[in-house]
Amino acid sequence: EERQSGYVFNERRVEQKVNAAGRVTGESVKVYEVYPGLPGEDRYRRLIEEDGRSTAPDRLAQQDTTRRKKAEEYARKQAVPSERQKDAREQDKARQEYSAAVEDIFRIYDIQMLRREPIEGIDTILATLTPKPGARPRTGDGKVMRHFKARAWISESDYELVRVEIEAIDNLSFGLGLLARVHKGTVATYQRRKVNGETWLPAEVTWTASGRVLLIRRLRLRGVSEFSNYRRYSVDTRTTFGAPR
Repeated sequence: EERQSGYVFNERRVEQKVNAAGRVTGESVKVYEVYPGLPGEDRYRRLIEEDGRSTAPDRLAQQDTTRRKKAEEYARKQAVPSERQKDAREQDKARQEYSAAVEDIFRIYDIQMLRREPIEGIDTILATLTPKPGARPRTGDGKVMRHFKARAWISESDYELVRVEIEAIDNLSFGLGLLARVHKGTVATYQRRKVNGETWLPAEVTWTASGRVLLIRRLRLRGVSEFSNYRRYSVDTRTTFGAPR
């Protein structure tokens, strides 16, 4: 996400519901034009296509108007020194939390480098990450990490992450088990590609999951997000939203 924050790009997101036999019972396909978010907020995902149909112009205009109002409100707040200071403190806190979570990776996992493997013509080193028995995480993210193992492929030439596969090794509850449970065997993969021969950026995320919502409704889901058409974004550039293509 940190890498993507400097770019405008397209995201194609497919989500499927699957029955016990593995058959797809429902599918949603959405295409977004994604812009950097305001500090402390998620990115602006501008829905331009849904299930093969382009978003109607009036709906696009409504999305853009809502976004513009948020940006104008943020600009007004930033004109007040106390609000700027508050925003700076929140961003600093977020950076500290991120750094602490990264440190937890090395605190929690036994990391072993296994062998060389090519991925899409890139020479990589395959590493495994296995939770250490009795590891003591210091962050909330770290407590979640203990329930997952991973395999990671690192570019041998520039030490960048090319691919990672993550798998739940036991059941994991959210909201004290009242909201959802992610079951053992849940899998996610994450792949990056080098864009314009200079920067490694997300290319694809896939996941499958089985869980329960409110301990009643069993869900079997799978999905994929594909990222493409990266363009550099500058805060000094005035953005003109284009018609969906």
